[in-house]
Amino acid sequence: MAAKKSPPPNPPEESGHGLGDVLSFIGGVNPLAVAGKAVETMVQLTSEMVQSLSNFNDTMRELNTAARRVNSLLDDIEAPIRVIVPQVKNTMKKVDGVIGQVGSLPADVAKAVSTLGDLASRLGPLAQFAESAGGMFGIKPPSRS
Repeated sequence: MAAKKSPPPNPPEESGHGLGDVLSFIGGVNPLAVAGKAVETMVQLTSEMVQSLSNFNDTMRELNTAARRVNSLLDDIEAPIRVIVPQVKNTMKKVDGVIGQVGSLPADVAKAVSTLGDLASRLGPLAQFAESAGGMFGIKPPSRS
């Protein structure tokens, strides 16, 4: 007799449950999901740090360019300024002296006008004497208008 062959056993059915589902049943929190989120956060953080460093490098490059331009400008104008500054100091001293003299000018003018008025009043009798003397010699005084 020939042995009867038994039908092959049914293959196990795919249940669709993965390792993550099994672990979530056990602990309530899926450690693979947490680890995946941590890796994703690290990748994002690393990307942002690289971008920040790139921006910092660009900023430093621009600052170096500006510093070079300022240094070049200072090199161009430093020598003429060193020559001009002592001359400006001397000029300011001279201008200060002139202003001091001009400041005393009104007092000097008032004194001169006063002296001229005093001189005119003192020369009045001499002018009368000169007119009288001129009349003796036949010289007529100029007419006053």
